[in-house]
Amino acid sequence: MADRQFYTAEAANAKAVDIQTALAAGKLRLIDAAKLPAPNTFTTRAELIAAEATFDGYTAGGYAVAAWTGSSNTSGGGSTLTSALVNVEYGPAGTPPVANSISGWWYDDATAPTPQVRVVGVYDPPRPMGDVGDAIVWVDQIVEGKNAGS
Repeated sequence: MADRQFYTAEAANAKAVDIQTALAAGKLRLIDAAKLPAPNTFTTRAELIAAEATFDGYTAGGYAVAAWTGSSNTSGGGSTLTSALVNVEYGPAGTPPVANSISGWWYDDATAPTPQVRVVGVYDPPRPMGDVGDAIVWVDQIVEGKNAGS
């Protein structure tokens, strides 16, 4: 048998609970595709903030997420946290109306004094937010303590 390391289910759950505390007061924030068309693993928080959406009805600074549930064991190892559902809707048009194409989202935790980006999602293709009725329904799951190869 080769050398190896792994998270036990108990360790994965403990890690997820620590992260859940930081996520609890965090914010979901959306990315304007015109400013950042393709976020990637090297995208910085400063770049995300500079590309934050501005469409009519968007809550500047992001949307509070009511709660993250979990942690629960994940098939194959690790522990899953699940966000509450967030409905983001295009609002009544301003003067002049502001529309965005949304290339993705990120989730800031509540770390003080500077929140940390915990996860980034990419929409491919981008989602339109420019007409009454345009909406994004968001829910996320984060798996922590997943063992390599499982």
